[in-house]
Amino acid sequence: MHSIDLKHMRVFLRLVREKSASRVAAEMGMSQQAISGYLKRLREALPHEIFLRHSTGIEPTDFALDIARKFERILSDVDDVVLADFDPTRLERCVGMVANEYAQLSILPRFIAKIRARAPKVSVRVMDFCQETHAQQLERGDADIAVGFAKFFDDSLARISLNDEQYCCVVGERSGIADGLRNIADVALFPRVDFADSASYSQDAISQFLAAHDALIPPVATLACYTSLKPFLEFNDVVAFVPSAIANAFQLTRLPLDLMPETFTTAVGWHRKRSGNPLGIWLRGVLKEQVEE
Repeated sequence: MHSIDLKHMRVFLRLVREKSASRVAAEMGMSQQAISGYLKRLREALPHEIFLRHSTGIEPTDFALDIARKFERILSDVDDVVLADFDPTRLERCVGMVANEYAQLSILPRFIAKIRARAPKVSVRVMDFCQETHAQQLERGDADIAVGFAKFFDDSLARISLNDEQYCCVVGERSGIADGLRNIADVALFPRVDFADSASYSQDAISQFLAAHDALIPPVATLACYTSLKPFLEFNDVVAFVPSAIANAFQLTRLPLDLMPETFTTAVGWHRKRSGNPLGIWLRGVLKEQVEE
């Protein structure tokens, strides 16, 4: 056991959770060969079989699951010691963030720049927000915080509101239909593009708003993400509804209609068992500071 260090333990726990060496390599920013090397040393150091190979990956044995629980306790204790005298300038670790597309485009770029300026030895790993798995990622410690829309957060998470956001009506910078849009009812007169329902966009909220004002028509296209809107508008003169921060990020032309959809709240969330974690407290403070600037 003397050949197993903290890095081996962290890799081992990832392998137990993900059941795939290639997936763990991608998540940890390492080569698959390096992960295989860690796995080889773990097998040599431990007295019993830890993984069984399958066509779809690897399966942890009962012995491996028991060892995983012990490693989790060890790593938790070590992290508590390291963070007890918290100094971001001395911190060396990877910070995990779960974030929806909205946050990745409008919040995280400046936020990560602040983190790098104050904690230069820290790296950041961003994971897409998934309603089904984000709470488990925070509980396991795969991510330290989640950033996105409060209404999509799991009820088990603690959270702090960041700001209120609102959808706005946008067109391309060379749009020929902009002059014909003044009232919400005018939206029905022109082609519209929509987005797939996700943790960054609510089709129901927009559809219900437009329907309530007799402005709902079928979209000419439904895009998968906000990042495809800017190039789409270069060739298609259409109307779209996006959060105001997205309009600012892509420098889209905003139309001041007489009515707009209701506001919604952005937030940062974390698992309650880590509420007193100094790193999490620091991250939330830096994020709150940025939003309030």
